[in-house]
Amino acid sequence: MSERYGLGDTAMLEKVDKLFACGVGDLVNLPQIVVVGDQSSGKSSVLEGLIKKPIPRDSGLCTRFATQIVFRRAVEERVVVSIVPSLESSQEHRQSIETWGREVADLDTNTFSKIMQEAHEQMGLIGEETTATPRPTFSDDVLRLEISGPSQEHLSVIDVPGIFKIPTEGLTTKADIDLVRCM
Repeated sequence: MSERYGLGDTAMLEKVDKLFACGVGDLVNLPQIVVVGDQSSGKSSVLEGLIKKPIPRDSGLCTRFATQIVFRRAVEERVVVSIVPSLESSQEHRQSIETWGREVADLDTNTFSKIMQEAHEQMGLIGEETTATPRPTFSDDVLRLEISGPSQEHLSVIDVPGIFKIPTEGLTTKADIDLVRCM
């Protein structure tokens, strides 16, 4: 019996992922591994070691939204990229986000960086450019990458922005601190 529902049971692990996606994790304790820490404390490096994939970095605030990387064992190798809108998203934002996505041949450093930049733009986050309309620094939308293949183990990892305690004038606010803590 324990082998049927053990850690290696793909069907059971997919059900756990679906429960997380539906928000049930807020109501029921579901199994998870969490890496927490302040900004620039090495969380992404720990995750890189775990998933054996490079996580893009830049000189500014890099992780401005949660990134879920889902590994699945499958016959065919695939990398499918999408954005899961926040439950609080407006209908217009939700429709815009849900239409974005694609499949990529490989998730090398350059491709991953481009995906992160595109997701950043799709979520409407503040960037290098200046606009008349204020844009948020962080988003509670989730970038989702599903990596499938015959050599993949069943694992789900989420990289979230680092916790910070003091807002940076012109860049982050007290509301950003609260948003990041709630992720």
